[in-house]
Amino acid sequence: MNESSLIQLKHVQKVYTTGEVPVMAIRDLSLTIERKSFVSFVGPSGSGKSTVLNLIGTLSKPTAG
Repeated sequence: MNESSLIQLKHVQKVYTTGEVPVMAIRDLSLTIERKSFVSFVGPSGSGKSTVLNLIGTLSKPTAG
């Protein structure tokens, strides 16, 4: 992580195992958000947008990464 990076994720995974079949919500996500930048997360329902935001906001722990 360099000085201009505000947020950095490296090879993050999130798996939910509440039912019989584990659900891989995030698979091998690497992301760097620089200071003074604007970022948006866009995608269909169930694509992992809220999961990424919960990981960035430390509301949820990654399974790996």
